[in-house]
Amino acid sequence: MDFDRIEKIFEDKKNFRGFRAPGRVNLIGEHTDYHQGFVLPVSISKFFYFFLRKNNVNKFRVYSENFDELYEFDYLNITFNKEKPWVNYLQGVITEIVKLKGEIPCFDAYLFGEIPMGAGLSSSAAYEVAVAYGINTYFDLKIEKKEIAKLSQRAENNFVGAPCGIMDQFIATFGKEKTALLIDTLTLDYENIPFDINKRGLSLVVIDTKVKHSIAGEGYSTRRREGEEALKILRQHLNINSLRDLQDETFNFSQKILPSPLRERVAHVFNENKRVLAFANDLKNDQWQNLPKYMLDSHLSLKNLYEVTCEELDFLVEKALEYGAFASRMTGGGFGGSTVNLVPQEIIDRWIEKIKTSYEDKFGFKPEILVLETSDGVREI
Repeated sequence: MDFDRIEKIFEDKKNFRGFRAPGRVNLIGEHTDYHQGFVLPVSISKFFYFFLRKNNVNKFRVYSENFDELYEFDYLNITFNKEKPWVNYLQGVITEIVKLKGEIPCFDAYLFGEIPMGAGLSSSAAYEVAVAYGINTYFDLKIEKKEIAKLSQRAENNFVGAPCGIMDQFIATFGKEKTALLIDTLTLDYENIPFDINKRGLSLVVIDTKVKHSIAGEGYSTRRREGEEALKILRQHLNINSLRDLQDETFNFSQKILPSPLRERVAHVFNENKRVLAFANDLKNDQWQNLPKYMLDSHLSLKNLYEVTCEELDFLVEKALEYGAFASRMTGGGFGGSTVNLVPQEIIDRWIEKIKTSYEDKFGFKPEILVLETSDGVREI
């Protein structure tokens, strides 16, 4: 972090306190969180940083290192900014905190994110959680950590306008190094499950297709709407609150009465929830040999039933496995973004080179490849 730059922007660098929240990779459990299902993400060693200090000028002064922009606002003009979308996440968090705790003092803030945007690694949730946790800690608001995750989600839903589920904000809050986080998105119960890939001789590798997507985009919203339409039809016949409530018998019934593509969307959600629980159980019982099939089945379901992959994602999964990856699948919302891969460390350099070369030969540009470690969730630095 360039503290000298903070001094140039804000005249001095005294009294700033810093916070960071991690991005995430979801090992398995895609498009289940907004259906009150199960997910199994890990927090990663790429972070969003938030530095703040109270000021006495009755306005918020916020500088983004990534966009090299300074933005100022007060309580009278907290409004959605179409020209500077990066400010909306912070304004959304402030709005949700004010609803809970009343107006907080104005502050100076310095923002910096190292999580690739649009890569499906949840840069926006890391931003929201870092800001929410930082404000809560700095001003001693005594907001519980679960509420930090929930208000961060509301900021993205209500202010930014992206209908995301709770997973991303939750893992940014509760992630723990060398573990995966099994989250029940209905109850918000969670369990840190051992996930020490170094002991297995594996590396966690994310490949960014460089095909950018926005989670607020049409594809994601359409999938959510299709799930809601399916639930509405099913509730005419079944006593269920969400797709998560389907059991074998009621799922089979759904497949008989739902039209396409709602039938396929429900099939993905139902079977993906089963895969998450099986994956988590096998991790706990040290049955790693079963994990590759769960991940591949998840990818194929996202491709064929949920229809959120793209040519680039499918190509990367195919080549990852062909070149020797232990396991691979798309991760994130889809429609671009990234794949998550578990790769034997003994072949990692050669494997990366093969991926880069074949991808560039196919699409005309290189993907971005990140070899990552797991990390802890949000904290003060």
